[in-house]
Amino acid sequence: MRLLMIGLGACGLAACTSARPSSPPPSLDQAAVCLKTLDQRHIIYERVKDWKTPEGCGITQAVRVQHSAIDWNRATLLSCPMEETVWDFETKVVQPAAARNFGQTVRKMSNAGSYNCRGEIGGRPERMSQHAYGKAIDITGFELADGTVISVRRDWRVPGAKSTFLHEVAQGACKVFAVVLTPNHNAEHHDHLHLDIGPHKLCGY
Repeated sequence: MRLLMIGLGACGLAACTSARPSSPPPSLDQAAVCLKTLDQRHIIYERVKDWKTPEGCGITQAVRVQHSAIDWNRATLLSCPMEETVWDFETKVVQPAAARNFGQTVRKMSNAGSYNCRGEIGGRPERMSQHAYGKAIDITGFELADGTVISVRRDWRVPGAKSTFLHEVAQGACKVFAVVLTPNHNAEHHDHLHLDIGPHKLCGY
């Protein structure tokens, strides 16, 4: 479902020169195809005006998602192609894992946000994070239909159905996203799953 387009304070052309080479923006047809896909999947979102900062951050095909295949704890700003991939993750990985382990569905997925203009944390800080382009999201937990809460921070290392579910979700995410980072990867990811569609490939499970 498409909602009202809103602006996000994009900078002027003279001030928007990126410090790094960037790929050409997608054609209007590409953007329209992606948005049409979101509409067909009944995703609730706002189309946000694309922008780029002097540091090279910014989002092309920007959307603020309020509800995907699963309800979210917060409206989240990310790129349209990223939301397409998140929807695939929710429907093809998360819900089947919940059915196997709990015999019910996930009604809410919690995230700590997507867009953040910064370098990588715990890796190569000189390289821009995919969060800087709205192509990454940090998942902190899930809530089942009966109200049961599953937390990456609390449940990842505690044997039981919750831990099994989280590990299955992380393994499945590696088939959907380019990069998946978990508490097993490093201390910076002790409380969330980092998922992105950047140019690099890593299953940090």
